[in-house]
Amino acid sequence: MILVGMLDDIRILDFSHVFFGPYTTMILGDMGADVIKIEPPWGEAARLYPPLYGGMSGVFLYLDRNKRGMTLNLKEPEAKEIALALAEKSDVVVENFKRGTMDKLCLGYEDVKRVKPDIIYASLSGFGLDGPYMERTSFAPIASGIAGWMRLTGDLIDPDGPPIRPAEWHGDLDPGLWAVISILGAIRHHDKTGEGQLVDVSQLDTMIAQTGVSITRYTMSGELPWQAKKKYMGLDTFGMFEAADGWVYIAADPYMAPRLMKGMGVESLEKTEELREWASTRSVNEIVEALVAESIPVAPVLSIDQTLEDPHVRARGIIWEIEHPTAGKVRSPGFPVKMSRTPGTNRLPAPQLGQHNEEILTELLGYTKEQVADLRKAGIFG
Repeated sequence: MILVGMLDDIRILDFSHVFFGPYTTMILGDMGADVIKIEPPWGEAARLYPPLYGGMSGVFLYLDRNKRGMTLNLKEPEAKEIALALAEKSDVVVENFKRGTMDKLCLGYEDVKRVKPDIIYASLSGFGLDGPYMERTSFAPIASGIAGWMRLTGDLIDPDGPPIRPAEWHGDLDPGLWAVISILGAIRHHDKTGEGQLVDVSQLDTMIAQTGVSITRYTMSGELPWQAKKKYMGLDTFGMFEAADGWVYIAADPYMAPRLMKGMGVESLEKTEELREWASTRSVNEIVEALVAESIPVAPVLSIDQTLEDPHVRARGIIWEIEHPTAGKVRSPGFPVKMSRTPGTNRLPAPQLGQHNEEILTELLGYTKEQVADLRKAGIFG
């Protein structure tokens, strides 16, 4: 029997915004959790990042699927009471505000723990809950910059050149994955002991962890990655090579050299330039076919429009489709792991602003429709 979802008995109260937190809660929603996203009356910032599709950004359409949406003016005492009542009905709270914001709103960990002693409270931030940088605001590239990612990426091209920002916002997305892992670990601990806990996820900490191999090599040798490569690398058959009609990435470790030469149709290979010359006279497809035949890891370097049309990508069904009431058909990457019994679920499109206010209040907190109408008149929803 296929279950509804891996986390279909878990409720997440989500106060997060932009990328880091919403990516975390999107994954938990894909896994079946009931995610209630709390926004200010004007909506969170990422709703309106241009361009817009049916009045909503692509960022929001992707990161906020599988969530129910609610607006609360948390400056109003009654709105705070509602937020705490929802926390009492939830298993996990997720927030990524500037440090101190939730405490000022009387919605910090200690505040929530008073109404829900076993709450799992995930506090997501740039620099964590302590340390000299804890008060600083942060976005993805801030953590990536301090953690060395930009310098490492630039060094791949030219150690004397400028640092380069990696594509996509790994300083948000990678910490988001660590947040999910940690929340699941906290849920497992709760299953065994009944205890909740505070989960402190720092972008900087997690990005340093993602740089673990380079850092470990440096601490062991005193050499930066580009210095070690220059010192030890001879024939380089692991990297980007230009073909006659595009680019390929060849990932041939030294022990694969005999197979690589067979795929190239040569008896010797002494210089990287020989591989570059061989690739430059052949099409991408010719290179890929020749090297795949000899079990050499190789791939065409595609743009995302080409990625979507790749036959393997299409066969795996990684792209989900869902109909949105204002944006129309939304196609975006779905839950990427295949689970034989508890697959990721594609249930809800990103919510319109305040779409589920009445549903949440009546179903979870027992409000009547008349009471909800009174709250609306009082400006509790904005």
